[in-house]
Amino acid sequence: MLLFAGMLASVGTALFVGEWVFGSLGWGALLGSQLAVAIAVAAGIRALEPKAPVGGPLVLALLLGAVVAVLLGLHLPNQAWDQLGTSVAPDLAPVTRPLVVGVVVVGAACALLGLIGGAAVGGVGAAIGLLVVGAILGAGIGAISAITFTRHVGVAVGLAVFLGLWPVFSAMGLFRHGVSSEALRARFWPEATIATTKETIEWARERMPLGRKS
Repeated sequence: MLLFAGMLASVGTALFVGEWVFGSLGWGALLGSQLAVAIAVAAGIRALEPKAPVGGPLVLALLLGAVVAVLLGLHLPNQAWDQLGTSVAPDLAPVTRPLVVGVVVVGAACALLGLIGGAAVGGVGAAIGLLVVGAILGAGIGAISAITFTRHVGVAVGLAVFLGLWPVFSAMGLFRHGVSSEALRARFWPEATIATTKETIEWARERMPLGRKS
């Protein structure tokens, strides 16, 4: 029952905060789940390699999340796409102009980055694959950036970006730092317990020799 009470309190608090601050239980469920995953990843990384960077990825993800929150909360990307569309494609309908321009511009930029990265890493096949992935991902980002979010929803999206990037950056930091297998074995392999057990077995054998089998 105490375990149930703890689960009920944590889940209920996340849902209550999501409804109270961001106007939706869904935000509470999403952000609460992301927070739990991010903490679990950070704790796992510290267990694998205590010297792996954790604070740096946290700060970087927090800054990017804050930037996203400010941009979306103030509708700055939507205004930028609208102004760009007005100057380069005035025939587009004003209602859909920011969406079309955002999808095209961000999708093309991400596709180009994917093409360059794929060509540098794995040749033609990887370049084409990352080109398609970049185009799809960029189109989605461009579409989201063109939406006129309310301020509290913009903040919620910024928090979601922060909690999503924190474990990713932490994992990247662990990959760059590496894990010492010897240090990991020294921390988690029970050398003293095994040695003590062997000594105890030898002590018992000396004092209680096995009799001959009949």
